[in-house]
Amino acid sequence: MRVTSITEYTPRAGTVVEFTAVVTGKPQPSTVPPSFNQRFHLGDLDEAERVWIAGAFEVQGRLDTRALGWAFERLIDRHDTLRSSFVRAAAGIERMVHEPGAVEMRETTRTTFSSGSMLRSHLRNSLELHCDARRFPSYTCFGIDRPDTSTVLCAFDHSNVDAMSIAVVVDEINTLYDAYRRCPSNPEAALPPVGGFVEYCRVEATQPLVDPTDERMVRWSNFLTECGGTTPRFPLDLGVAEGETAPQATTVTPLLDAQHTLDFAELCARSGAGMFAGVVAAIGQACAGIGGPSRVPFLFPLHTRHQQQFSRALGWFTTNAPMTVEVEHDLTDTITAAHTAFRAALPLSTVPIPQVLNNLGDAFTLSRRDVFMVSYIDYTRIGGHERFDRTDAHHISNATVSDDAQFWVSRTTSGLALRSRFPDTAQAHSVMNAFTAELVALLRVSTAKPESAALTP
Repeated sequence: MRVTSITEYTPRAGTVVEFTAVVTGKPQPSTVPPSFNQRFHLGDLDEAERVWIAGAFEVQGRLDTRALGWAFERLIDRHDTLRSSFVRAAAGIERMVHEPGAVEMRETTRTTFSSGSMLRSHLRNSLELHCDARRFPSYTCFGIDRPDTSTVLCAFDHSNVDAMSIAVVVDEINTLYDAYRRCPSNPEAALPPVGGFVEYCRVEATQPLVDPTDERMVRWSNFLTECGGTTPRFPLDLGVAEGETAPQATTVTPLLDAQHTLDFAELCARSGAGMFAGVVAAIGQACAGIGGPSRVPFLFPLHTRHQQQFSRALGWFTTNAPMTVEVEHDLTDTITAAHTAFRAALPLSTVPIPQVLNNLGDAFTLSRRDVFMVSYIDYTRIGGHERFDRTDAHHISNATVSDDAQFWVSRTTSGLALRSRFPDTAQAHSVMNAFTAELVALLRVSTAKPESAALTP
């Protein structure tokens, strides 16, 4: 699964096939409120951010539009978050839920593009329109029809999905599409039953409040206070003044190939750590290596799919925890320290951030739009990941505006890669170029064999 942004996505030219959702029946009001993440994303609904995530993959030959429409309808029926919509009410944002079978996907238009860049621009504009939390459905699917291989692209407003959900979408749509093509009259796909995100939101809403004196709450408060009473920031100047934003820039950087990723995993294991600790240690070391501080605080997302029924459900199953990397003399020592910090941070992920902010009150100020964060996902541990390489699967995010750096590190069978999101300023580009060069050099030296390391200047 290649993690990228729409500005970096380069589909081949072809004929874009668009679908329109036809909704039947009336949704029913639900007593289940939006999740913590959904409430933050939706705001007052009128100002909901246009943040969407898409999954794309290749299929052999001409696109079978009937198969794709049927597959997407079955996906909607399987996952109740795709049948949820939100309305503004006196008590706040409320959820409405549609019945299975309420959404039909009909092929509407075909537009041929001879240029991949024009095709991408068309996709981006269409996704801005369809993936909007203020409408239902807030998602869509496209096909790019070609004689040799065609592309399937499914995109969703962020309120419906997280990164793991996109991997599930690619696997399930692929499975359903193949099933229909094998037997259109009676397609059968061996997909297991899944739990619903609406049920997860119900459980989340019943969780008791965390006491302000709880150690986890105290440590969260201390972390944010140490960050100046606000969220952590990338430790180097990116050329954006307080209260301002810039257009978003994105870079996708290969860090290590498959063999060197295995070597780095072994290095982490020898330090008693996992890959995440190794990755954030290297990021902290690289920041210090280009003139940054020796203490690097940030947030990191974790999944909350702890019950088996939610392991392959679609939804926004993520929370965050705070962590600080203490940069030591060499990378192996930093990895050991990062592992200790990571283990200590895990209990803090059980405290909902809205409760943390309520507890801090006026002592906290959200001074930037973005939060300095590092995300890590190992796609080789996800069921069905073998398809990702065979079908050239992509995880594609929207590009909006930015005022801080954010990193997504992904491990695939091809190795380790970094997607960086940061402000599109000359200062930020200079800093990020230096940072990624330092990070790549650091990782590659750390995985060099002794005989080749001796040759490294």
